[in-house]
Amino acid sequence: MHGNIWVVQNPQGSAQSMALVIRFQLRPSVSITINELGESSDQPCSNSLFKGLQVLLADDDDLNRAVTRKLLEKLGCSVSAVTSGFECLTSIGPASSPFQIVILELQMPELDGFEVAMRIRKFRSRNWPLIVAMTASADDDTWERCSQIGINGVIRKPVLLQGIAIELRKVLMQANKV
Repeated sequence: MHGNIWVVQNPQGSAQSMALVIRFQLRPSVSITINELGESSDQPCSNSLFKGLQVLLADDDDLNRAVTRKLLEKLGCSVSAVTSGFECLTSIGPASSPFQIVILELQMPELDGFEVAMRIRKFRSRNWPLIVAMTASADDDTWERCSQIGINGVIRKPVLLQGIAIELRKVLMQANKV
C-alpha cells in the first residue's frame, strides 16, 4: 500500500488540518470452494457434490431465505423455498417428494422447525429426507434436541457459503448419499 500524509500549519505554527491519501489496488472478488477434506481454495465455485441436489428451504424471514437460497444455488443445489412450517409440510406431502434435504429455520412462528421435523419423521421416514436445522443459537442443548428429533445437521447463523457446504457435506457423507 502506498500513500502520503501531511499536515497544513496555521500562521501560529500549530496544525490546522491534516490530509491522508492512500493508494491501493482492488482485487477481483474470489469465490470459495470446499474440497473433499473441507479445506477452502480460491477457485471458482463449482461443487459437483451438490450439483442438482433437491433442497426445500423453510424460513419465515424474507432476507434470510433469499440469502440462504442464493448460497445454496451457488453450491449447485436446486432450491425450492417456502415461508412457513405449514408450507414445508405441504410441499413434502405424505407421498414421495423430490426433496433430498429439507433446511428448516428452527424459530418460525406458528409451527417451528422442531415441530416440522418431528412431523416429517413421524409421517415419513426416520432418515429420509435429510433434515438440516438453521439457528442463531450456539447452545449445545439445541443440537441435542435436534439430534433426538431426527435432525441430521445444524447450520449456524449467520449463514456463510463455507458453513453451509461443510454441514451439507457432513450430512450427506453420514447418510452415505454421496
